[in-house]
Amino acid sequence: MRYRLALCLIWCAIFNLGGCTQPSTSVHPRNGGSTVHGIVRYVLAGDVNTLNPTLGGLALENTVTEAIFDGLVKLNDRDDVAPDLALAVPRRSNGGISKDGRTLTYHLRHGVVWHDGQPFSSADVAFTYATITNPHTNAPNVSAYRQVEWLATPDPYTVVVRLKSPSAPAVGQLFCNGENGQIIPKHLLENSADFNRDAFGLHPVGTGPMQFDRWEHGSRIVLKSNPHYFAGAPHIRELQLLVVPDANTRLTMATAKEADVVGIAPNDLDRVKTLTGYTVMEAQGFTEVYLTFNVTRTPFDDVRVRRALMMALDRKRIVENSLRGTATLANSLMPPYHWAYVKDNGVLPFDPAAAGALLKQAGWTPGPDGIRRNGERPLAFTLISYSGSATRSALAQQIQIGWRAAGADVSLRLSPANVLLGTTGLLTTGKFDASLDGFTFDPDPDRAYLIGRRFFPPRGFNASRYQNARADELSDKAMASYEASARAPLYFDLQRLLNRDVPMIPLAWPKSLYLVNADLRGFKPEPVNSDFWNVQDWQI
Repeated sequence: MRYRLALCLIWCAIFNLGGCTQPSTSVHPRNGGSTVHGIVRYVLAGDVNTLNPTLGGLALENTVTEAIFDGLVKLNDRDDVAPDLALAVPRRSNGGISKDGRTLTYHLRHGVVWHDGQPFSSADVAFTYATITNPHTNAPNVSAYRQVEWLATPDPYTVVVRLKSPSAPAVGQLFCNGENGQIIPKHLLENSADFNRDAFGLHPVGTGPMQFDRWEHGSRIVLKSNPHYFAGAPHIRELQLLVVPDANTRLTMATAKEADVVGIAPNDLDRVKTLTGYTVMEAQGFTEVYLTFNVTRTPFDDVRVRRALMMALDRKRIVENSLRGTATLANSLMPPYHWAYVKDNGVLPFDPAAAGALLKQAGWTPGPDGIRRNGERPLAFTLISYSGSATRSALAQQIQIGWRAAGADVSLRLSPANVLLGTTGLLTTGKFDASLDGFTFDPDPDRAYLIGRRFFPPRGFNASRYQNARADELSDKAMASYEASARAPLYFDLQRLLNRDVPMIPLAWPKSLYLVNADLRGFKPEPVNSDFWNVQDWQI
């Protein structure tokens, strides 16, 4: 999972940058604008706190450091796990995964050097693992490494990882270039007096395609081409990361042709559709928007009410109206373009009559004001979500209208992220009725951390407090297998089970939208981890 995104950053993904697969384009007349040969100006929505990848917990930090550092593996633009510093991704077919599924073996590239010229070896991987798992390290993404029993380096170019139990997601989590394990240099950090405060976070040294040049805090980060990169020197000579927190300012920069890559929101499309010299790119991926019911609270402890409220919503119309054609309708917790998705998943249709009948069966009958009641108790509850977005507010209001038509008195409460999240947040403590939220998933189809009974917050993200032994069994069996053919039927059954029990209502898989200088070639967004996964191939 994308631990770095958690829940508070999901809405940035939904209404600006999300996840992706292969992008599609819409090209306007080409005139180049203010293109600067060899220099790409990429706009960030904010500044970072550190450039030490082990300490970085923000999506922006992981985005930047992926250009500077490498992992053993990385995600490509199709969100497939691909080799990085490792020669190959561990598979059963290449001997990289043992017969019992618990041992992963990585063979490393020869001749790789750090930006300061020192050689890279397996000792750096072992040091990275030891640092991430050190209890004194403020590593926000240590969770993936808790599945490791031990790590060994039998020679300078081999790394062996022993898992506590077989885990298919581990291949795409451990030492993956992104939030889970960019490799750091042992020779520069092993004698650090205080790793968490080391100046390395201000002046990083990696093995990646771009090397650190300077950081003008609050303004820009400048990276230069690494002439010794193992895959060949990048075509661009400089990458300027421009810090622009205000969305209107970012769009103004694009229209003034002062930037080459800018993330935009659906409501920006009309403003940029006549802009020449730029391409609008869409990237579809693994961020999902959904509704969560707190199943420990009345009336959501009754599955009939949950099913009725799902059938009361015209989800297709709501998604089209709110996201303006920039999202795919969600019918489960698996995107329809994923190998683990099943079309025959039992998703409930929009059926107001059936919804009303089911509510009546559950004891909720209409009152004179149109609000249903069960005895003296009205069908009234609060829908919570994050504040700060007109699109999000409109989405919540359409849901409110749909449920009001079914006889539910729904109040909206839009609050800052710190009210909903954190140790005292409403989602964490369970002090909510229903929520409009979302998540950015790994390409791996595991969803246990979102629906498993072992993963109530803060140990996971099961905010619904849903408990089902069969769901846990299906998840555990699927995680223990490395073969998609064996895992897929288990996830098919899990999707059908969740659509029967409705702890959540799936809504949409939003697309990421980018405004890109038409002179920039090779840009293939991969915002699940980082758009810089192939920065060495960019040309301008």
